[in-house]
Amino acid sequence: MYKLLIVDDEKMIRQGIKDGIEWEKLGIAEVYTAASAEKAMDIIERIHPQIMLTDISMEKMTGLDLISRIRNSPDDKEMRIIVLSGYSQFDYAKQCLQMQVQNFLLKPVDEEELIRNVSQQLEVLEQNRISRELETKMKRSEGIRRQMALEQFMRELVHQRCQNGKSSSWPEEVLEERNSPVEAVLLIQDACINIDKLADINLLQMTIKNICMELVDFKREGVTFFDDDGRIIIAFFCSEEGDSVEEQAEELCKVLENECDVMVRLVLGSRVERMDLLFISYNDALYLSNLNMKGNHEVIKSSREETKGKIIQDVYQEFRQSMMADITNTGEMMHIYERFSQAMVSYHLSRQQVQRWCFDLAAGIYMAYIMETGEKPDGRVDTLLSVLIGTTREDALEVTRMFLSNLVADEEKNQHQIVTEARRYIDEHLDVDISVASLAEMFYVSPNYFSRLFKKISGCGCNKYIVEKRMAKARVLLETTTIKTGKIAIMVGYHDTNYFSLAFKKHIGMAPTIYRDTFQKNR
Repeated sequence: MYKLLIVDDEKMIRQGIKDGIEWEKLGIAEVYTAASAEKAMDIIERIHPQIMLTDISMEKMTGLDLISRIRNSPDDKEMRIIVLSGYSQFDYAKQCLQMQVQNFLLKPVDEEELIRNVSQQLEVLEQNRISRELETKMKRSEGIRRQMALEQFMRELVHQRCQNGKSSSWPEEVLEERNSPVEAVLLIQDACINIDKLADINLLQMTIKNICMELVDFKREGVTFFDDDGRIIIAFFCSEEGDSVEEQAEELCKVLENECDVMVRLVLGSRVERMDLLFISYNDALYLSNLNMKGNHEVIKSSREETKGKIIQDVYQEFRQSMMADITNTGEMMHIYERFSQAMVSYHLSRQQVQRWCFDLAAGIYMAYIMETGEKPDGRVDTLLSVLIGTTREDALEVTRMFLSNLVADEEKNQHQIVTEARRYIDEHLDVDISVASLAEMFYVSPNYFSRLFKKISGCGCNKYIVEKRMAKARVLLETTTIKTGKIAIMVGYHDTNYFSLAFKKHIGMAPTIYRDTFQKNR
């Protein structure tokens, strides 16, 4: 259904046109009127009607001026416009033609002629809509085809089915990375409560894979794919700059834990210098995973790499990591700091050692806060440094406590607002691609921070919230319309009908088509 706007400074004319025609029968659901071009622009900016009937001769801004502004607007330049004028001058008609007006009708307008003209514009709008939908489907199909080809190519690499790394052609997505270092990471999904059916396991696997793609593939930091045995593999592109693969893996583990309520372990293979050697890194990860089948670490790496992290056994590092693990949980963070303060006193450390650790701790948490929240850094760390120098051990601990208290107070002000706005956006955009990564980017925070924050305030993971809202909308559409299941899937944000059916059956207990039939029979 479409929207139509009638613009005329004579009330009798605009109301007569609005009330004298059964617009709904033509396919127009909403009809608006404006007594001036200025009011018409206000309606257009808010409502964006697809068809406009307008007079030319109006005070202040003429109909021609109105048309000119519309044609220069990126949001409404495709509007279908019919001019209704009491003047038959050739110049008016010529100007209208130059501004791509669809027709020029003289007042008084015959009702049948007006209906015929509007119907012609509706036919054009409908044809354009069908063309856009077809183009979107073709683009989506092409995207799915390319993704399948990319994943198949990656399987060929890790299973050594490409002779010397050669194939008919390298996919465009990895062509630039062909001669760059790469590292294979194997994702191991630990046993999950309430996952006992094959369909549930498949749905969970697809969900985990999609989240990995959002956080890795879409940022062009790697490629996520299934190997021949159905394991999720991530080929991370290594870089001399930016986060290490280990840091990216740790971030990914935390997001998956929050969003899927499942514990996962990522096993890091060795770094290889070219992508055609990816099978070496992949085999290293497989071998290492067999040695650590019952490991408790989220990220598993070789013993050579583990030696770099021995300092974590130090008590201070344990406190520091615990505090930085979840800066959204301000109460827990300050509780850990109190234990840290008691430990510093009980260990009888020197004043200089406490000063150094207090500054390192505060500066690290402040940097994590800045990186995750997107706040602009200020000079408070420099101020802290100048205050700490020369203080006693007890004063250093108290100054640092005050620094952290002020920091978390600033953070708590923004937390509820971010989640409230995120939920509102989700509710209003269920038909488009929504992900933890895209929402985090929208609010200028890291995916891990946003994921933890959303779960803390909402009581459930962001991905679960999105799915529940989509399932609720799908149920309403199945109950109240005859729209095909494939189209409903798109309307609630699923481009893969099979994925939608799996998700719907998981949440509702039956397939979409069966649900509709059952509901209609019961009704």
